[in-house]
Amino acid sequence: MKFRSIIKVAAAVMAACGLMLTSCETPIAKDEVLALTIKNTTVASGKGQQFVNVKCSGDWTLALVAETGEVDWASLNATSGTGDKSNVVLSYDVNAGEQDRSLKIYLDNGMRSISCDFTQLGSGKHPDDDPDTGGDNGSGSGAGQGNVDLAKTGWLELPALNNPNLGYYAHHFQMNGKTYRNYSFGWSQKDRVALWVAYPLCKLYTNGNAGRTKAWALDPLLGNDSAAPFGGYAGDYARGHQLPSADRQCCYDANAQTFYGTNMTPQLNEHNEKIWADLESKVRGYANSSDTTYVVTGVIVSSSSKKEKDSYGNSVTIPDAYFKAVLKYSPKSTLGTWNAAAFYLEHRAYTGNVGKEHSMSIDELENKTGIDFFVNLPAKIGADQAAKLEAADPANSSVWW
Repeated sequence: MKFRSIIKVAAAVMAACGLMLTSCETPIAKDEVLALTIKNTTVASGKGQQFVNVKCSGDWTLALVAETGEVDWASLNATSGTGDKSNVVLSYDVNAGEQDRSLKIYLDNGMRSISCDFTQLGSGKHPDDDPDTGGDNGSGSGAGQGNVDLAKTGWLELPALNNPNLGYYAHHFQMNGKTYRNYSFGWSQKDRVALWVAYPLCKLYTNGNAGRTKAWALDPLLGNDSAAPFGGYAGDYARGHQLPSADRQCCYDANAQTFYGTNMTPQLNEHNEKIWADLESKVRGYANSSDTTYVVTGVIVSSSSKKEKDSYGNSVTIPDAYFKAVLKYSPKSTLGTWNAAAFYLEHRAYTGNVGKEHSMSIDELENKTGIDFFVNLPAKIGADQAAKLEAADPANSSVWW
């Protein structure tokens, strides 16, 4: 039976009873390999792309089939080939309607056919594993310490979770009956600071009027092992947020979690209120012009011997420097769907605002910090494209200036 005929039969069967087509007329060869996968079977309403992975021991063909007939909102950049192929691109247009729409991707090797379901949600909707949402229920910690295994989430903001001296944790919040991820962090108990805090940033989080809740508290995930932020630090040090309060305005709980002691560092007032505030504002601007911006904020403490006391008298290391790694996803931008930049500031007073001289590539920041940023990006866009993004110098791009 010709593949075109198989697809027509498949569409009729789907319309009648929603069954998946497989061939039972031809025995499966012992050495036959046939597999079809996509990372996200449900996506948001916006325009986008993702890879389709084909495993086949011989020649194959691909086709898109929908119950409603012709598929005019999605396409494949390759519909035939030989052997394994991991970078077939499925592209889909904006779904401006309120109703979800679905199709099946069919893979055929001439002897049998298998399929994979794909759904694009209606306008304004988000799947549970969308960048805007949590994908996990409840609050917890990673690396085997709670009910969220960060290594398995695939969240794009996460750096490598390979430092044996850190504990890895994540916070979520509830809003309108739905669970959203707030931020993750790598906690150094020795220093009583998070060496990094990672989070997604988009209008879902910044739209709202939660204000500054000032809900200063021990982190409930760590209890007394958390830094105690209640009375601040002695000297000229502010309780500096790594995830800014202004980045979580959607509801009280999201903002209150930014006032946990694990999100604080002893930060010079002159640094916190001026150049650092300017950088935070710039990053919010990047997020407002993107679909989602993924951020890692962190500190350098490896050579610092300076300490301050928290409200319980615990020693907290004063950072030598602060940084941000930023990954911007803008599918409608003429300047590229993905862009990445890093910013590095010594912990001292500055006279001006953030400039190109404070920016660098992700690769350069990785060399400075020893942290591998955005480790889940290659699986999303391919290793070559991810490497190119991380090597790019933001000083040469109008995306950032």
